[in-house]
Parts: sequence; C-alpha cells; structure tokens
Amino acid sequence: MTAMNRPVLILGAGINGAAVARDLILRGVPVVVIDQQDIACGATSRSSRLIHGGLRYLEYRDIELVRESLREREWLLKLVPHYVRPLRLTIPVTRWSGGLLNAALRFTGLHQLAVSRWLQRCCSGPRGLLAVRTGLMLYDWLAGRGLLPRHGVHRTSETDPAPQIDRTRYFWRVEYSDALIAFPERFTLAMLQDAREVARSRGLHFEVLTHQHVHLTDEGRLLVAPVDRTAGSLSSECGIAEQVTTLEPALIVNATGAWGDRTLRGLGLHEPELFAGTRGSHLFTHHQGLRDALHGQGIYAEAADGRLVFILPCADGVLIGTTDDPFEDDPGEATASDADADYLLAMVRSVFPEIALSRFDITARHAGVRPLPRVKMASTSAVPRGHSIAETSLNMSGRRVPVLTLIGGKLTTCRALAEETGDLVLQRIGLPFLRSITAERPLPGSAWPPDENVLRELSSTTGWHPEQILAVGRLTGQDMRRMVNDAEPDGRESLSGTSLPLAFVRWSIRQEWATRLDDLIERRLMLVFEPHIARGTLRQLADELIRAGQLDPAQKDQTLLKAEARLERFYGRKVLPLD
Repeated sequence: MTAMNRPVLILGAGINGAAVARDLILRGVPVVVIDQQDIACGATSRSSRLIHGGLRYLEYRDIELVRESLREREWLLKLVPHYVRPLRLTIPVTRWSGGLLNAALRFTGLHQLAVSRWLQRCCSGPRGLLAVRTGLMLYDWLAGRGLLPRHGVHRTSETDPAPQIDRTRYFWRVEYSDALIAFPERFTLAMLQDAREVARSRGLHFEVLTHQHVHLTDEGRLLVAPVDRTAGSLSSECGIAEQVTTLEPALIVNATGAWGDRTLRGLGLHEPELFAGTRGSHLFTHHQGLRDALHGQGIYAEAADGRLVFILPCADGVLIGTTDDPFEDDPGEATASDADADYLLAMVRSVFPEIALSRFDITARHAGVRPLPRVKMASTSAVPRGHSIAETSLNMSGRRVPVLTLIGGKLTTCRALAEETGDLVLQRIGLPFLRSITAERPLPGSAWPPDENVLRELSSTTGWHPEQILAVGRLTGQDMRRMVNDAEPDGRESLSGTSLPLAFVRWSIRQEWATRLDDLIERRLMLVFEPHIARGTLRQLADELIRAGQLDPAQKDQTLLKAEARLERFYGRKVLPLD
C-alpha cells in the first residue's frame, strides 16, 4: 500500500483535528479521524467562545501571534458569518495612569527577574487609561484596515447607553472590537461535514469514528475498538460482536489537545512531556438584568489579582470566564469548583454592583484544560499561547510512521494551524505540494437570522413554524436548507421543552455522528445552555437513539441516569423531573 492510498490518521476530533481533516481532504489526502470521546468534547466545548486577536498577548511581546490571530479573525468573519459574529467589548478603567511599568517589564521579557517581580509587587494596581490605550493603538495597527471598527474612549455618565458599569468606580470605558462564536461545537461539526462532502465528490476515503480507542500491539499493529463497553450502544449491549479494525496510516496527527502526552504514551512513545495544561472555568447565566446591563456588548475587566475576566453576551444568556490554574490530572475530569464560581461572581459584582449575581443565578458551569506547552514561566498567564508542531515517529511492523503532535492553538487560529500541519503532512509523506485553499473556501451556510422573506420561504418549504426554523438556524445557519432536503417528513413535532423539530434531531443522529445521549445534549442540540432541561426531554432523545439503532432499549434507564449524573458533575445542572 502506497502513501497515497494510506490515510492520514487524526487522533482527536476537536477544533484543530477537524480543521486539519478538512484541510487535508481539500488537498486530496484521505483521512480517518478518531476520538476516544465525541466531536468537540474537550477544550473546544469548554472555551471562552471568543474569536480574538489576543489583546493580552501584546504585553508579552507576542506580536506575531496577535498578528496571525487578527488575520484569522478576519477570515472567520468573512467565511463563517453564521457562526462568528462581531462583538464590541468594553474595558472599564479606574484611573489615568498605572500598569505601564508592569506592562513594559512583561513586554521586554524582564518580568521574570527577581528585581522585576519586586517592582511589580510595589507597583501593583489596575491598568490605567494610558496603558490600555497604548495596547489598543498597537492592536488596531496590527489589525490594519479590517472589517471591525477601531477602539474608542468614553467618559462614563448616567446617560451613557453602553454597558451599565459602576460609574462611581470606573471613570472611563474603552471600547474595542473582536468577535464571538456562540457554538464552536457546531463549527467543528460543520468543518467535518464539509470534509465529508468534498471526500464524496472526489472519491476520497474519509471517516470519523467517535468513542473509539486506538491501541498499538506488540507486533506493531494499530487496532481500533469501542472505548466504552458499558455505554449502552447497540453494538456492545445487544450481543453483536464488536468490530476491531486494523489501520495502516501514512502518518498520524496527534490533535488530542491536553491529552497529547497521554496519547503518545498510549502509542508506546515515551517522549519528554510536551504539555502543561491550565484549567479555565466558566459560568453561564440567563440572568436578564445582567444581559440587559451589557447592552449587547462584552466586558473585559481586570480582577483584583490582575487577571482579566470576560463577561460576554452569548446565545440567550451571559458567559463569564475564565480562570487559569495549572492542571496535571486527566483533562476529562476537570470541573469548575465552588471557589472558581465565587471568584467569577465577585468579578461580575465589582463591575455591576447593582446586580447581586449569586450561585443561584447560574444556569451552568464548566471547565476545560488548555493544551499549553510545558515551559518554565513565573505564572500561567505568561505561558506562550501560540501553536507549534512536535515530530516523532512510530514503528509499525518495521515501517516508520511519522507522528505530528499539535501543541497549543485556540479557536481563532484553527485554520492557520491546520494549514501549517497540512503543509508538513504533504512533505513528510512525500506527496507533491498543493496549496491550502481554506482561506478562500466558505463553510456552507450564511449569516443568521435571515430576513422575513427567507423565513417565510423556509417555513413554506418545510412546513415548520418560524420559531422552529430559527431554533435550527442558529445551530446551522442557512445550511439548514440542505438538511431539510434530507429530513424525514414526519418529524414536524418539536422536541419536548424546545423549538427544535424532531426531524432535526433525527437528521443529527443520522448525519452528525451522534451516537450517545450526551452527544446530543451537549454538542449537537446545545441543550446544556437552555434555561431548563427536563427529564422528559432526555427520555425523548433516548427514544430517538433507540429508533436509530444507537441505543439498546434495555439500557435506556441506565443511560438516562448516567446523562443526569454527567450534567450535574460537569455542568452543575440538575434535570427537572418534568415531562
């Protein structure tokens, strides 16, 4: 079997794994994507959901990362407008001066010296207007003549219609522009779906396998088998023999993020550790008073310890984050603690003292682990946030197979990292170089919501109520037209407690690699961010999985209990005992 015939194996179906898969398929390279969990199950679904240039990175003189991120922000705004939307942010400022010395020490790289740390403690305090404006002037210059407006400075006043920050504490507010992606999980799916469509049209092998484990035998064979034998899937619970597949990849891309070192060890590669992840916790609330106070803008405020915290309008609520604490345990076990929640709530109350936000107002909370490089720094904030690729190789039955491990990366730069990885893959497997076209190729879909004429046309075509169309459209954009053509005609009834037609749920199970209950709840239908989740809704979803042959009826009750336990543990959500 030649390198051209052998697929590239991508381990990890998060944002970076999906972007690499799409890039390679567009260059004519066959691909198999495997994840031990689900698509977008790691840091992708636990992120701050910002598409940004990285204003904070300027203090650490990471100019190239900011320049790249701003360029990629423009690409996403142009080519993925149904997922990525402009967001105006406000930085509340308490004083004119302050923060310049500390910023200068970080910018020059002298902040880690003992005398510098002493100076930083002596000169501690929030960043002043001069420091903030200096950073934003550089930020705007690096962005160039882009799609978004430049920064502006405003005195706070009682008549100011902008975010209603504490005017007794913050005397200025500085506005600047970035962007937000409410559902990066759906963006990841869209990239994989686009790759699948291209592969079909070109006759390329493309496969996505979730909840599968890859194991290298002593004989050098790479085996793939289901990772969990107790999850209630039809293949493992109904007596049907589980299939074990042997793979012969031309190259392996390790895109498992914070699991990267564990993945290498699982392949028998005992390399020096590459990752030192940090845990970022987020809160999500439907508190209407807080959402109204934001006036459609985000807040980027400095906490008492100097950390910068976001308060963002997201979906139908507000996202608050994030923390940045070292985390060495299994990334899949990361949760947002009560201490994290209290820290973030205190930050909100300091900006909006009239809004007494408490734990009782929190709809959901979660934590993810950033796949940061293992480097020695004085603080986690100073760890570089760019991406890199580490290379090694694997002995498979006497044949050396290159292994590329993706380190770092973030939502904003997923396309750039994929392009760099694609270039390297072609070189390592000896294929002719073919330029990446992902910077010019839009993902299917367009800006959402549509105008009333489009809405009426879609309602007429589908027979769905406009609210159902809007509910599906916010997950798919106008690419829902393609879904409608493939949807079952008898699914016009809405899923209990939502406006989503059952036809969409069935289509998602059939076309979006959803095989488990938590796949649907957390990363396909995005129910985890709904104000309420009822037990009847979960039962209805379990019935749809049974209908599709993805769940054994005998395992239904056990599966529902596991789903409720998972929601409580990882999202702090209790399921309502309602039908």
